[in-house]
Amino acid sequence: MKRVVAINGSPKSAESTSGMLIKILEEYIGTIVDTFQAVELIRREDAHKVIADILKADDLLIVFPLYVDSLPASLLKLLTQIEQAAKACGSSLPTVYTICNCGFYEAEHNSLALKITRNFAKRIGANYRYGLGIGCGGALAQMKKGPVDNVYAALRDMGNTIKAENSKESEDVFVTPKMPRFLYRIGGNIGWRQIAKKNGMLKQMKATPHSL
Repeated sequence: MKRVVAINGSPKSAESTSGMLIKILEEYIGTIVDTFQAVELIRREDAHKVIADILKADDLLIVFPLYVDSLPASLLKLLTQIEQAAKACGSSLPTVYTICNCGFYEAEHNSLALKITRNFAKRIGANYRYGLGIGCGGALAQMKKGPVDNVYAALRDMGNTIKAENSKESEDVFVTPKMPRFLYRIGGNIGWRQIAKKNGMLKQMKATPHSL
């Protein structure tokens, strides 16, 4: 059975959307996905050994949230380390897949970030299969069906592609949950207010015009 490795590029150590997406994809692939947290791996003394092991995988998933149209700093640092290690790698490199989710409504905001990971794969000499850009990332953890059915379908397609061992490079895919923009905005504002209240910031935010 082929070995699939995932890099979780979220700065969150737990309960991240990226981690959730990896778990969903793991179910569709039908095999355990060895997952490494970028923000933790770059601090490990044996990072070079772990990276060398990652490069021996059949497939590499890079899953992360969009940060200012790019990748989180910890993930960028890890990819730089992987690039350096790949130069000394004498064996074939894994096929690369990417998933990027953003808080924007439009999934196309992930386009530049996916191009960065595609370029990374080419720089290290690895095959890049394709990337998946997902919009309305903040809604994914709150919904399991309905408006997000198309997101699950896109993840299922990626899982099937990995299982089929199809290494032909193709265009990136972009998908946004099927919900009206105004509903997503309302839900986002409610979420921010709940977080603000939990952290004792709600009164301060109400005193600041256009804070939400």
